[in-house]
Amino acid sequence: MDAVLKSGWISLRLTLLPGIVEAFTVAGASVWIIGMPLTLALSLGFILAAVSPAIVVPGMMQLQHLGYGVEKAIPSLIMAAASFDDIVAITGFTICIGLAMDTGSQNSLALSVFVHGPVSVFIGVASGIVSGILLAMTRYCSASWMRSVIAIELAVLMTFGYKRIHFDGCGAIATLVMGVVAHIIWKQQRVKYYTQLSGTDFLVRIGMNVNILWDIIVRPLLFGSIGAAFDTEVIPKDNIFKSIAIVIIGLSIRILTAFFCTFGKDLTHNERFFVCLSWTPKATVQAALAALPLAMIRKNLSERNDFDDMIAFGESILATAILAIVITAPLGLIAIQIAGPMLLSRTDDAESRSPQRQDKALPDVEQKKSSP
Repeated sequence: MDAVLKSGWISLRLTLLPGIVEAFTVAGASVWIIGMPLTLALSLGFILAAVSPAIVVPGMMQLQHLGYGVEKAIPSLIMAAASFDDIVAITGFTICIGLAMDTGSQNSLALSVFVHGPVSVFIGVASGIVSGILLAMTRYCSASWMRSVIAIELAVLMTFGYKRIHFDGCGAIATLVMGVVAHIIWKQQRVKYYTQLSGTDFLVRIGMNVNILWDIIVRPLLFGSIGAAFDTEVIPKDNIFKSIAIVIIGLSIRILTAFFCTFGKDLTHNERFFVCLSWTPKATVQAALAALPLAMIRKNLSERNDFDDMIAFGESILATAILAIVITAPLGLIAIQIAGPMLLSRTDDAESRSPQRQDKALPDVEQKKSSP
């Protein structure tokens, strides 16, 4: 977290600019190549704009463990920006798909759409702060495995709870803020009465426990469900090359934008190029949102005269998102694994700072008794 804060404006630029620029580029290409309406084209743009933390984060953690890019905090920067990048993409998609489903009540629709974004951010941040304080209350529950369970339960509760009331972006924001708040409380020993056992040890142990759960259970289920969701029969055969062209155009502009966003952090050209490559994989958000426009068109626009055309556009969105996953997910992962050691400098003592080695030097906090 400290490394990300030290990076300054570059983290904010990486979070906002590449995704937004790609979204508008994809929208323009969709209007030009397919003739898609602008609001639907922007919805597709924000679907494709999201990078996949499920691919980026494990790759960055592996490079960080091996010491590549650690000196300049490149893996930490990419992991943090990738998480917030998804929030921007989901928020943009929510606004644009709401406008695309306009059935006539323009004033109420515009008001609800544009209020929804700021309200989602506010609720997510507030929920994250409260959850972070609860997570940090180690005085009442000092075992790291119990803290890990509480962290996972809070994250799942907020993610699915807000999704249930149609505030999809709130859960992601709240989960990220929860981790940041708990990190600050533990490291700076704030709210001392409730966090008798503080420091960085809980952060390291919880991170290790969650990583084990991710590697053994969550990741296989995630990518298995993504693969099961592929249905090549829904891809219009005459639009395959058009969809591929849209993906390539958007990806090319995204890479260029990411390269310029890294200016000013004393990074070499090789390191900046690696950031660009790591900013390309797409999987999770695309799998979750790809079919949503088509389903909403069938539900909300069945009485329009151009209903058949809108169905075709919804199928094109689904096909383009699927092809984006097929093209970028494996290539992005391979690029991270191969280009990382080639383009990033290695810190020799990184092993001594990895979570596995830190854990050996940590006091056994689970055996400590908190004083009254």
